[in-house]
Amino acid sequence: MPDDPTLARFQATLLDLLSRGLPPAEIVDRLRADSELAPYADYVATFEPRMIEVAVELVAKWGRREGGIPK
Repeated sequence: MPDDPTLARFQATLLDLLSRGLPPAEIVDRLRADSELAPYADYVATFEPRMIEVAVELVAKWGRREGGIPK
């Protein structure tokens, strides 16, 4: 599979926001506000608050970061 820098940035940004323990609405708002992540706007619109809450809990328990958000 070829490298996809936009996907890598989306994933890194999402992980970063989840790791901050932000409220679900703020996570969605920040993802939607990032113009570089516009290709994922339809996907982000499907996020349900409870799904994000569970993801925050999982990242808090099991997440580990290496590196930063790709440019």
